[in-house]
Amino acid sequence: MLDEEEVKKLLDDLRKTEKEVLELRKKLNKINNDKENLYKKREGLGRDIKNRIRELSGSKRKRDSLTKGVKEKKKQRDILNAQITKEVSTIKKLKQEYVELKKKMNIKRDPSELVKRIEAIEFKIQTEPMSFEKEQVFMKQIKDLKNKYAEVKVLVEKDKEVKQKSREIDDLKRRANTLHKEIQDEASQSQSYHEALVEEYKSIDEFRKEEKNIREKFEEYKNNFNNVNQELKKKLEELRSIKKKLEDNKIEFEESIKEYEKKSLDERKKEIDEKMKKGMKLTTEDLLILQRLEQKK
Repeated sequence: MLDEEEVKKLLDDLRKTEKEVLELRKKLNKINNDKENLYKKREGLGRDIKNRIRELSGSKRKRDSLTKGVKEKKKQRDILNAQITKEVSTIKKLKQEYVELKKKMNIKRDPSELVKRIEAIEFKIQTEPMSFEKEQVFMKQIKDLKNKYAEVKVLVEKDKEVKQKSREIDDLKRRANTLHKEIQDEASQSQSYHEALVEEYKSIDEFRKEEKNIREKFEEYKNNFNNVNQELKKKLEELRSIKKKLEDNKIEFEESIKEYEKKSLDERKKEIDEKMKKGMKLTTEDLLILQRLEQKK
């Protein structure tokens, strides 16, 4: 059985260890709460990163589609510009042929004026009242003008060819300009998407750095949690050991008391027996002791 000093030391150790266990449990709960909060924050960041990457994929597809469209339209524009260059060269040749033909035929005025004069005389004949003789004069003028026109008809046809070619070139230029404007607009949109993507990728990189820091800190908390938990287990083992020693000592102490009480009762029994042999009167205490001894049988 432990002596009084040993018991006192054990009780002091018990109080100290219980206090340490309580502090360790508080510390463990705080670490666990901090760890769980970090875990939730890390999971939230992970979800944000996934959502941003998903949005980026959509923006990237739009940018790539616009870029592809710009490339296709540039090809179409280049084809049109090449065709315009070719047609401009053709119309220059036609205009030169027109000038040379006009010079060769010694025509000073525009042949289209002959047509206008013919049409004007015909309109006059149809709308103005006149004598037969006057009408015949106008008819002869028309015939002469038509003969002249027939002579220069080849020049008129050349002029028509020049004008037709000019209209074709204007149409090609209009189409090329429309394509050029579309290219500029789509290229601008594509560039805007690209710049936004670059900024978004930078933002995601920052999120990933933050996520990495949180993950590292989470591992620190996790390791700290495990270390404190191990320390707590040791302290709980110490506590159980101290309590067991005190419990064992209590049992020994109770057994010692019982032994002492048994010895005391036996001695008192001898005294009572002597009294009874001598015929002495028994006291109330004597009767109670005899009763206890009877119960223990």
